[in-house]
Amino acid sequence: MIASARRLAASLAAALAACAYPAAQAAPAAPPPVARSAAPDDMPAEVARLVNQQRARVGCAPLAWDGAAARAAQAHTDDMVRRGYFAHVSPEGGNVGTRVTAAGATWRAVAENIASGQSTAESVVQGWLRSPGHRANIENCVYTRQGVGYRDRVWTHVFYTPL
Repeated sequence: MIASARRLAASLAAALAACAYPAAQAAPAAPPPVARSAAPDDMPAEVARLVNQQRARVGCAPLAWDGAAARAAQAHTDDMVRRGYFAHVSPEGGNVGTRVTAAGATWRAVAENIASGQSTAESVVQGWLRSPGHRANIENCVYTRQGVGYRDRVWTHVFYTPL
């Protein structure tokens, strides 16, 4: 009984760790080019570059940098840091879909990866690739846009496909 409850809890945690929603447009803008070892201000662009490298390995098209996705990701990261929580859902119940919509995009599929504690873009992407749910978001060829937020070792990566 206890073992099955633990398996259920672990399954639920993994499902929530990589929050994805199917189906609610902003013009893509290219992220700035980034050197291999990124300065803190360049971390979002470096994550985007590394994610696109991984997507190429599995046959997916690169994700375009998107201003609405970047605004939604940075706002969520800033909110988590400011208010001291770590979750896909804000204390008020907002989720990645509501955040992307509020940032000005309409979408038909949306997902989000979050992480905390990693000090480099390389380490956060590698961590996500070791997690089945996060990896599924990165390698999902349905998504066409991305944006990344970073502050104080807290990361948010938003993926979406316009409506």
